[in-house]
Amino acid sequence: MRKITFNTAVFLGGILMCHTSYATDISALKEKVDNWIEAKKVELSNFDCHSDSNYDEDKCKTVTVRFSDGQFIDEKTRSDQTILIIDTNLEFPSVLRYRSRIKAAYIQDDEGMYVMGSDSLFEVPSFVRTTLQQIDNFTDYDDNPTFVPASWFGELYSTFDDKYPYYNYIQYIGHGVTPLTYLLEHNPQAELVIASPPAFFSKQSEWFCNPQDIDDSGVSNLTKLEDFIIEASQDFNEKVMSVVTGQGINYVNYSGGFTIDTVKEQWTQTCGTYLPSDTVITDLLNSMRPFYDVLFNNLGVMGFQATGVDMTKTNNALDIDTSFKNRMLVGDYTTGDQDSNLPEDGYLKGYPPALVENRNNSKKWIDVFINFGVETARPFPYNATPVMQTDILGLDSFPITSMTPSWATPVALSRAIHLSNTNFYSGDDPNDVINSIKSDMTPADCEYWGWRYREYRKKCKMQDPLKHRQHEVYRLGFLD
Repeated sequence: MRKITFNTAVFLGGILMCHTSYATDISALKEKVDNWIEAKKVELSNFDCHSDSNYDEDKCKTVTVRFSDGQFIDEKTRSDQTILIIDTNLEFPSVLRYRSRIKAAYIQDDEGMYVMGSDSLFEVPSFVRTTLQQIDNFTDYDDNPTFVPASWFGELYSTFDDKYPYYNYIQYIGHGVTPLTYLLEHNPQAELVIASPPAFFSKQSEWFCNPQDIDDSGVSNLTKLEDFIIEASQDFNEKVMSVVTGQGINYVNYSGGFTIDTVKEQWTQTCGTYLPSDTVITDLLNSMRPFYDVLFNNLGVMGFQATGVDMTKTNNALDIDTSFKNRMLVGDYTTGDQDSNLPEDGYLKGYPPALVENRNNSKKWIDVFINFGVETARPFPYNATPVMQTDILGLDSFPITSMTPSWATPVALSRAIHLSNTNFYSGDDPNDVINSIKSDMTPADCEYWGWRYREYRKKCKMQDPLKHRQHEVYRLGFLD
């Protein structure tokens, strides 16, 4: 029988962080889950919320579920795997299915400052809340709280779907669900902090839409906006990022960004007037630098950002700026339903896998490309080890059917966590550890035919971590 032992102590920022030690017998846990599923299927078959003759008031009544109703379970996680994910549509799975591993949630107040809490609430049948909370709080035979992969509940999915069909929660499925569930399902010991994307421009629309206006003291609205974003970024650093006063973030997953184009889009949506000059637009873009600095230049924090496409030096100035030393810009490619020939370190002397043109023309700025191993057209064939997507209820996993840098970003981050737990980096400077991880993720040994040297500088940018099971969920033995 295979057992895994969860680490009892890790070093974070020079402080020894301790956790309860326990071992999980994987085969025994799987047996317990299978038995629970069979019992749950019988329970679900004994009532019908849409039938007068078989209606069960206790199970079918509508209940309201809030983030504050649940509790983070520290024993399930490791404090050196604290991931900040900034995205939309994070709340539904965080509240209903994965609450025990969500350390904290942050939203912006009316002014644009980040505050702890979530204003989201969801109305669901009582049996939905009960079932998903039972899975979230599952324990092993020794009553230790434990991770259980969503794919283990595949036998329950169809029965549950009959009782609570997809149309009941489709409105909650959005951009952030895929990276959130990927990180949770592929990093069993990780704890997550969720945050809404920065909306400083819309929150301070008077300054944003009238940047050249000057008050009686001679201060422009642009300067006021810049000063506010500096203040808000510093506050975010203290509340969220910091080991001492915040959540002790180790990794950042950001499937977003600010460009000239997004600033123009924000202007059109918020201001409703003609666009200002290119100089003003560039100044507004640059006002976001302090927030980028907190995400991607924070001591000991490794950031992963989804790349843009068709990038240029002007439009994507912040996204390609190499002064953000702790960031990796993540792109995507696919070998379709064929397995790649890449080895574990990605070493290749020859022609690399093909890139979509709007990634190919930007490859010199992108740090790493992740293989999806899927065809993105029906019937969506896939190779032996495709990128997997998890159902929003956490009741099954399946090969992903679309490809975008946003879905590649959590794969790259998961690879970094896997590296940190196999290579056991050490050093006095936490940023040196990040540099070592980056070097090991893309070793400078490759010779790509058809690429210019300056587009990759011998770095093995093309990687296939799923082929080589380079994630914690595989290393720990939960999945093969």
